[in-house]
Formats: sequence, structure tokens, C-alpha cells
Amino acid sequence: MTAFRPATVRDLPDVAATLAEAFAADPPTQWVFPDGPAALTRFFSGVAGRVHAAGGIVELSPGSAAMLALPPHAQLPDDPAHGREGEMRNRLDEHHPHAPHYYLLFYGVRRAHQDSGLGGRMLSRLTALADRDRVGTYAEASTWRGARLMLRHGFRNTRTLHLPDGPPMFPVWRKPIDDDPDRPRGTGS
Repeated sequence: MTAFRPATVRDLPDVAATLAEAFAADPPTQWVFPDGPAALTRFFSGVAGRVHAAGGIVELSPGSAAMLALPPHAQLPDDPAHGREGEMRNRLDEHHPHAPHYYLLFYGVRRAHQDSGLGGRMLSRLTALADRDRVGTYAEASTWRGARLMLRHGFRNTRTLHLPDGPPMFPVWRKPIDDDPDRPRGTGS
């Protein structure tokens, strides 16, 4: 079984390469980055570095799978985006929930390891943190296939989001599973 672990700064190139491969054929990604793999790898390198620097969750199963997420207390530093990337960010920001939550930015599995359960294991790791902290989990699935996996993990489709002259995306929200109704919300304990 492939082990996940927090990524170090040295691991960030593997994180970026893993996500670039996983998202290479993704319709929203192709809409934002029509110039191909080099632009995609640069994008994921930048995002992984910013998430890591912000104290976010950067997890890796070396050479297999990677995940980038933000806990409720973390925020990415500003990084201006232009063109279609800016359009996508604006559209996503308009629909982003305001309640405290874990925000799953990206998770992906390299082609050779797809359909092996790694995606579900990453989701389970993240939702366990949200359940522990009694906050929701939010993501924008870029494909209906990804949304279906999230639905199996307790997420609910909130609405379909349409990019300008582009493909749809599927924002999903998961309420925490509350095993102790007397514990205060969002404590992280």
C-alpha cells in the first residue's frame, strides 16, 4: 500500500509533476492552460510552493499521488492572475463558502496509479481532519468523475459552475460528521 506523507520543500517538484500529469487532460485545466504541460507544471509549482509557505496541507505519495489543501486558518498569499486563470479564479471566488472549512485545492493521481484507490484515500485523510475540527470541506471538482468520487465520500453537489465559454465545474461541500455534539466547533483539538 502506498504511504502518504507531508511533503517537504524538496518534494515540491514531485508534487507539481504529479498534479500536472493528473490534470493534463482535464477540461477546465486545458481551458486555462492551452499552451501545454510546461505552463501547467509552472502553475502547480507555484501553487504548491504557496500552499506549503502558508502552512497548508501538501501531501505526497512519491511518484503516485499528491494533494494541496488549506485548513480553515490558512490563506494563500496574493498572486495576481490574468487571462483565463484570472477569469476562473474570479468565478470560483464568487461561489466560495464563507463558513470555516478545509479547502481542497487539488488532488491528483498519476496515470499509472489511477483507479487504485489513492484518490479516495486522500479524500478520507482530509475529511478526517475536517471531522476532527468539526468544520466543512469544500472543493471544486473539475470533472463529473471527480465529483462522483467526492459524493461517495459524503460531499454534496452545491451547483454546477460554468466557466465563460468553457467547461463546467462542480463545487461540492461536505458537512463534518459530528461524533461529539458537546464539543465546541472549529477548535482543532
